[in-house]
This record gives sequence, structure tokens and C-alpha cells, in this order.
Amino acid sequence: MQHILCSKERGKRFVAWLMAAIMLLFVMASALPAAQAVTQDEIDDMKSQASSLKEQQADLQSKLDELENSQNAALDQKFLLEEKINVLQEQIALSEQAIQDYGEMIDQKEVELAEAQEEEAKYQEEFNQRVRSMEERGNVSYWSVLFNANSFSDLLDQINAISEVMDYDNQVMDNLAAARQAVADAKADLEENKAAEEAAKADLESQKAELETEQANVDAVISEIESQSSVYAQKMDELEDDSATIASQIAQAEKDYQAQLEAQRKAEEAKKAQEEASKGQSSSSNSGSTNTPSGGGSASSSGFLWPLSGYTRVSSPFGYRNCPFHGQELHGGCDVPAPSGTPIMATKSGVVVVSTYGSSYGNYVVIAHSDGSRSLYAHQSQRAVSVGQTVSQGQVIGYVGTTGSSTGNHLHFEIWLNSSSSSRVNPVAYCF
Repeated sequence: MQHILCSKERGKRFVAWLMAAIMLLFVMASALPAAQAVTQDEIDDMKSQASSLKEQQADLQSKLDELENSQNAALDQKFLLEEKINVLQEQIALSEQAIQDYGEMIDQKEVELAEAQEEEAKYQEEFNQRVRSMEERGNVSYWSVLFNANSFSDLLDQINAISEVMDYDNQVMDNLAAARQAVADAKADLEENKAAEEAAKADLESQKAELETEQANVDAVISEIESQSSVYAQKMDELEDDSATIASQIAQAEKDYQAQLEAQRKAEEAKKAQEEASKGQSSSSNSGSTNTPSGGGSASSSGFLWPLSGYTRVSSPFGYRNCPFHGQELHGGCDVPAPSGTPIMATKSGVVVVSTYGSSYGNYVVIAHSDGSRSLYAHQSQRAVSVGQTVSQGQVIGYVGTTGSSTGNHLHFEIWLNSSSSSRVNPVAYCF
């Protein structure tokens, strides 16, 4: 009984305390100091400031548009430079093949020259023997031989013999002349091939130097794009901060102005707030995590191999994202950062169905697998396979780069369940 009386007494005290608090809040709300009052003129003045700020924002947006146009121009320049690099790489490959061919031709011409010189030496010796024979015979004319014939029959025999000797001598000289000409031709061909080889080597060095220059130009454009992107992001942040600040100030002024006109209502709101304060509050938060591959030395249970050995961090996962080039879009694969030139391995055995350059993917390769799936490898610095080529799982099909719509060295890796790009899935889920 005493316990019940004590509870009632505490209840009466709480009600009295609550009524006193409500009255105090009502008095405070209805007696705001004049110095703190907010007038409509002040709000109008703030709205005028907001209008001025909007004009500044419009001017800033115009400058940002110019910056974006400049960035797009830099990207166009980057694409053209990459196209030129691809042409230079093809020229380098042709020059290297030409040098190899010239080397083989030079070897063949040296063999032909040695054979021609050997043939010349043989005919030279035969010619020398005829000269020595004529010297030993002395100065005997063919006429004296004919006049010394004993009969007409003997005369005919002598004529035939002399004719055969003359034909033989002429043949010896003709053979020697032909052999000397063959030697001269072989030497000329050899020198011509050597000169062509040296020219091809000079072209190769020039092409390699030009390739390094163009690659440096691409790197410079990438740096420019990254710098512009940084400026663009900073300006956008400043623009959003300014807009948020002025919107907050106007909202607060409007709120204060309405509070002064509705003092009694303010008291009721305070009462309601007091009641809500006595209620318990609960909150919960959910946090997500992105699975990051932990390795990539062997094929997964799905039969797919991670394409970059030792590089498994995903900088941009599969799914929708804000693309720096195209805005909100589905990122149909995952981006894996790695140094330029890192070998890219085929995730599965198959046949190369695409090996080309595109302005978005840069140098990229698509492989068709026997189960109907496809895999795509983009932004390569250089492709190592061609269309129609059969590749095995783990075979190097290209090298990491930053060609196409890219501002840093990485591999864009996609897996399709069939031949349509609409069947793209998260590669991480299939490789680990």
C-alpha cells in the first residue's frame, strides 16, 4: 500500500514538473528579444544574394564547360596518338621482318658470290693454259699451217682442226667473261642488299625513337587530363558547397521568420519535442564490403583464371558507376591496376574473335571459349594475338596499358556468359 502511495506521489510531481516546463517554453517563445528578430527585408536581401550567387554559378559553369571541352579535345588527341602508336608498332614489326629477310638474302648472295668467284677462277686457269700453250708453240700463223698441207684432204683436215681450236679458244674467253660478269653481278647484289639492310635498320631506329616520343606525348596528355579532372572536381565541389551554404542560410532565415509569427505554435512544437524526447530511440546501420580477390595462380571452380598474376586489387568493380567520360553507366567489367607492360593471360582456352583498337577500349582482345562464354581484355599497351588464333589458358595475349578511354595503366576485364554483351557478369565472382 505504501509502495502504491509513493508511486502516485511521484506521478503527481512529474506532471507538475512537465507543466512547469511547458509554461516556461511558452513564455520564452513568446518573449523573443527584438534584437534577434528576423525581418522579411532581411530574407529578401539574402534571396538577392542568392540570385547573385546563381549568376556567379552560371559563369563558373560556363568555365567548367570550357574545361570539359578542353578535356574532350585532349582525349581526342590521345586517341589519335594511340592510333599513330599502333601504326608505328606495325611499321617496326615490318622493319624487323625486312632486316631479317635482308640478312637471309645477304647470306644467299655471299654463297652465290663465292660460287661465281670459284667459277671465274676455273675459267681463268683454263684461259691461262691456252695462253701458255700458244707461247710454247711460238709465233706460228694459221696460214702457214694451211700452206703446209700435203694434199687437199690434208688441207680440209687442217682447216677443221684450226676451226675447232678457234671455237675452243673463243669459248674459253666467253666463259671467262661470263664468269667475271657473274662475279660483278653477285657483288652488286650483295652490296645492294647490305645497303637496303642498313637503311631498314636506320628506319627501325627512327621508328623506335618516334614511338618513344609519341608514347611520351600520350603520357603528357594523360597528365593533362588528370590535372583537368582534378580542377573540374575541385570546382564542382566549390559550386556544390556554395549552393548548399546559401540554401541553408535561406532555409534557416525562413524558419526563424515563421517562428516569430507563430510563437504559440512553437510552444506546442516544444511540448511535442519534449514528449518525443522521453521515447527511446534505436538505430541500426548496415555496412557492405566488396570482395577483393586474394590471388590468381590457378583456375577457379568455374574454370576461369585471373588474368593478371600478382595484381588482384580491383579499383573499379562491376556495376553502375559515375564514369569520368560518359556519366552514369554500367561498368560491365572490373578494372585492375598494374604497371604498364604487365603480361595479360587468357582466362580460358579459346579462339581470338577480336583483336583491334577502339576509341573507348583502346587496344582490346575478345576470346570465345568452348562453353559459349566470352572474355574481353581492354586498354592494352600492345596486343600479342591476332584474330583466328587459338590460345590456351594462361597464355599471354597482351600487355597492360592505358589506351582508349583511360587515364592510368590498368586492365579492364569482362566475362560474358554468351556471345551478347548483355550477358556480362562480375568477373571476380567467376575467377575466385
